[in-house]
Amino acid sequence: MADEASVAQPTLVSLLICDQVIDDKLTNKKSAIGLFNTVLVPKVPTVMQQVAVMASLTEITGRVPAELRLVRDADNSVLFSTRGHVDAPNPLATVDLVFTMQGVRLPAPGQFAFELLCGGALLGRRRFQLVVRPPQRRGAPPRPPSGPGPPGQN
Repeated sequence: MADEASVAQPTLVSLLICDQVIDDKLTNKKSAIGLFNTVLVPKVPTVMQQVAVMASLTEITGRVPAELRLVRDADNSVLFSTRGHVDAPNPLATVDLVFTMQGVRLPAPGQFAFELLCGGALLGRRRFQLVVRPPQRRGAPPRPPSGPGPPGQN
């Protein structure tokens, strides 16, 4: 078996964040459902009840250690991490990795990222925003969208 440090790094084809990934066992096709870049919550800290990350890799040579981690951009702190290994039948194959998580805690609003590392090297990251929704006043009409009004009214 080759030394992990001497193994070439895989190529990241895509990295998606979504609500769930459906894996059709008959066709081996995967469907990413509910893709998102922003999470809107009423308050923080909050818990994401379910989130899935799908990564597609190619040019995998040998058995490569992989790590998915959730990082807060403000201070680069790692909030969550999981590790395993990935291999492929041949270097030309594309391998889809699906990570399904429940109960992911997010402490404060801001920007976060899921990062995928192989052999300790960062292959890529996918950012998302956590935004706290302003409270709606009871009985208040919805706020009009900002921007110019109807034509002729300035």
